[in-house]
Amino acid sequence: MSDDLLTTLESALALGDTMIIVRSGAAIAEVAAGPLRRGKEWLTLGDEGAGASHVHVKISDVRGLRYGEQAGRNAALDVLGADGTVIVSLSFRGTNPAQTERFAPDRLAAVRASLGHLAEVPA
Repeated sequence: MSDDLLTTLESALALGDTMIIVRSGAAIAEVAAGPLRRGKEWLTLGDEGAGASHVHVKISDVRGLRYGEQAGRNAALDVLGADGTVIVSLSFRGTNPAQTERFAPDRLAAVRASLGHLAEVPA
């Protein structure tokens, strides 16, 4: 994993009000985002400690990042595996224009300014 990719993930998490989303065939887990910590084999996304929620991502499986804005969803930064599959997503709350009661145009603009240039960043 490159230092640029790690820096980008840290910057994305620093935007605040972000959810970490892990999807499988039959389940979706949503965890409030927090700091990023890099260990020897794993990244830890979120707060550790008693009662805290976090997600571990195997560093050797991370191959890149992709930013996107899909209709009807919040803007997201996907962490990609070797075959381009999404390992985990960071979802930026308040960036879905379809949710008029929660939509924050200034937040979407800030997220775009920070991450919008990332079609994909290789690991």
